[in-house]
Amino acid sequence: MPYEFASAENIGDRKEQQDRVVLATHPRHPETVIAVLADGMGGHMGGALASQAVVDAVLPVFESFEPGTGAPADWLKGMMQAAHERVARAGKGFNRDPRSTCVIALAQKHRIDWAHCGDSRLYLFRDGRFMRRTVDHSMVEILLEQGKISEDDVATHPDRSKLYSSLGGPEAPQVLFDSLEPLTPQDTLLLASDGLWAYFRSRELAALIGYRGLTAACDRLVELARRRAAGNGDNLTVALVRNAGGKKGLLGNLFAGKPPPQPSPLEDCRRFLAAYLESAPGPQASALAMRVAQCSDVQSMQQLIEQSGATFQSMTSREKATRFAERSLDLLLTQ
Repeated sequence: MPYEFASAENIGDRKEQQDRVVLATHPRHPETVIAVLADGMGGHMGGALASQAVVDAVLPVFESFEPGTGAPADWLKGMMQAAHERVARAGKGFNRDPRSTCVIALAQKHRIDWAHCGDSRLYLFRDGRFMRRTVDHSMVEILLEQGKISEDDVATHPDRSKLYSSLGGPEAPQVLFDSLEPLTPQDTLLLASDGLWAYFRSRELAALIGYRGLTAACDRLVELARRRAAGNGDNLTVALVRNAGGKKGLLGNLFAGKPPPQPSPLEDCRRFLAAYLESAPGPQASALAMRVAQCSDVQSMQQLIEQSGATFQSMTSREKATRFAERSLDLLLTQ
């Protein structure tokens, strides 16, 4: 198998699970995998009905897929259109107005293609680092692109749930496409509903999943998201797809050549800190990064977090440096 995959979901603090996720291999081409994640929109009646309609529509199109016959983006477009039409039909006769987000990844032997609509996201990680993510069809994403808010503001913004495109409405959905080719060993995709990604920064996700097995990574993300939701969490769903090629070193020279570590809060914090310090200019940050990579106890890591926070405060605002330190401590002290 060229790919390995896993998923997890949690109802959160809601009365109904309105997310759906499916991971499947092709019935005739076992080297081809699909990942589908849909989030029925809570502001519309029939959210669970909508997300189920998405997966019910996508899977038959995937089963008819033949590699090499048409562009992958065209197949993805067909899947999205089938899902849009099925969601629209799902509410008829039930006095409901279902809508859903959707993100689909189609992974073949030498390439991966994806499409999305709404604010369910796909992230790409390579060699333990965040590479890029999908762009939400949301009002806060527009504000973020305009520089009016920061990434830290997205999760708590009052308009976070306002989407300008989704599946199932009277208007045609706006679908965005992207691809990855060629692949490198251990390239990893993360698909997530907003109930999960809202609680993480991109570098943090990279630190948490880069060195873990996929099932353990899914469980760790759900665990942290539930803790951070503090009793007010949405449905949350995550899926991971990884190119099962040969292992590569993570975070460059800091961790390359070392035996794979056992997953732990200390290791999570170590990799999160190292990723930020590696991107910071100056010899002080580089020296701290080396100390972080070698640190082996919680008390010493807490001291390094304080020193790293002070380093970042000299380059950014006190508020951002404080948030960075708080997130680092949360990773370190959360079992």
